[in-house]
Amino acid sequence: MQIIINGLIAGLAVAQLALAFQVVYLPTGVFFVGLASLYVVAPYIYSAVQRLGMAWQLCATISIAVVVSIALLFEILNHAPLTRKGASGGAHLISSLGIYILLVQVITMTWGNNTMALRPEVHAVYHFAGSVVADSQVIMTVAAGALLLGFLAMLHTTALGLHLRALADNPTQFALYGYNVSTFRLIAFGLSGLLAATASLLTAYDIGYTPNGGLPTVLLAVVAVIIGGRTSFFGPIIGGLLLGFVRAEVVWQFSARWQEAFTYAILALFLLSRPRGIFSRTTRIEEID
Repeated sequence: MQIIINGLIAGLAVAQLALAFQVVYLPTGVFFVGLASLYVVAPYIYSAVQRLGMAWQLCATISIAVVVSIALLFEILNHAPLTRKGASGGAHLISSLGIYILLVQVITMTWGNNTMALRPEVHAVYHFAGSVVADSQVIMTVAAGALLLGFLAMLHTTALGLHLRALADNPTQFALYGYNVSTFRLIAFGLSGLLAATASLLTAYDIGYTPNGGLPTVLLAVVAVIIGGRTSFFGPIIGGLLLGFVRAEVVWQFSARWQEAFTYAILALFLLSRPRGIFSRTTRIEEID
């Protein structure tokens, strides 16, 4: 039971970030490496506001708002101009990676390079079915689960969700119907910032945070996207949960040192046997050609 609980908690954290990546990648085609900087900066903003004596609710709201604003600036100042100039996917990736490196250096010079925690006190623990669960893990499970379910509900029951799925399916036809593609691209980046900030704050509250943790975590999220399905919004969630359970089992049976090896071995297995991922849809003939 302890392995299942640990896997669920770890998987939910990966699933949030994988969905944050996918919500930009599908509608815009941008391989959003800059997501790593959004993930890194959120707890530092929270900590800075917390030192002013504000309540945690206000700290979380301000940090999420700042991260969403940074995500929008990524689109306005970087990806949108590159798209208008017809830049390749590699140009988007390299430019956002450069911004990530710059932001990490600023964070390191401002707050240092040590691992920090959002709260210094010891976590309370609960005993459930022979397992031990910290209160921070309970909060992460409830909050992450609610956020993911809420996003999926929005995607399939609201006009905004319909428009995002339409943009992901065929941007050209979406524009021909008279919709403003730029506006919905901004919405996609904003949602990505919301998901990334929430995932970062929940993880930082549970195990702490460091300025160098963004890129490895985003790469893990990309693996979850590939495993779950690159053409699906639901697939990355399943991919993230699957990775969470596998990595928890590896830690239990072997050692944490083997987590990355097993993660990328699973990625290689999927690329060889099921390159479209668990959830995939058949594309139209003209798209394949």
